[in-house]
Amino acid sequence: MGRLVVSLLVLAGLVAGCGGSDLGEATDPEAVASTDETAVPDVDLYRQPVADAPDPADRAGAAADYVECTYGISQGGWSMDFGPPGSASDPEEALLRFLDDELFAIPAQGFTAEGRDEDRMLYTYSVAGVSKVAVIVADSAEVELEAEDGWVVETFASCDPAEYDPSTDDQLPVDVWLDADGIRVPTSIITSWQGPEHCGWESATFLTFEDRQYISDPRGVLGDVGFVVPFDDDAELPSDATDTGYHRDSRQLWVSADASIAYIVDDNRVEAWPTTAALVGCA
Repeated sequence: MGRLVVSLLVLAGLVAGCGGSDLGEATDPEAVASTDETAVPDVDLYRQPVADAPDPADRAGAAADYVECTYGISQGGWSMDFGPPGSASDPEEALLRFLDDELFAIPAQGFTAEGRDEDRMLYTYSVAGVSKVAVIVADSAEVELEAEDGWVVETFASCDPAEYDPSTDDQLPVDVWLDADGIRVPTSIITSWQGPEHCGWESATFLTFEDRQYISDPRGVLGDVGFVVPFDDDAELPSDATDTGYHRDSRQLWVSADASIAYIVDDNRVEAWPTTAALVGCA
């Protein structure tokens, strides 16, 4: 299984449920640009997803045809992957419910209706005129989906969050880091996120870097999960540690010579975030 697919599955499992809104609450009306649906052009939205495919582009079906990604499609799925959150009376409401659920690392605003098929609507989020997220909403009364009759999200595809506009960063469940030149780095290389609230891990922070997982657990909420060394919030930076050049805000990432410990350097303070014997997740 490729790194991008692993990122999708791991992050969805770890951050799902960490503050998703009640579907009955009002959703930000600016999430979707007002559009005259009768003026939306006809496009082909029929290509079906491949169930259980390891490549998110295959699981996204036709949605994958409407994104242009520098780093490849990072996330993609169809309704069987995430379960339709109830049907809606119209396509826009179905999209708003999907965005409000906050299950995947996609922006919560900035979508526009870009195309329609007989029983489907296409919505996209774009940066500088280039589509980075595509969501297809279908009428389950006409399209065979496991949902009550009404409009539901059928498939979606997205580029890596590093390709989104920086203004959306605070809407995402994962962090986008920068390299030494200040360029946004794909989350398939490095990202971090707060531990899930529904497991009581919100005081912990997870960091993945080059397929390794490092954890900050200052309150010990994870218990004994096989840390290679204890977390240390007042560590010394070893002389053989390597500066990766990656940073977020004022925090800089260094790693130990054997890559078992991540050192987060913030001004004169150093924290040691250890790896674990096995990947740590929360169901």
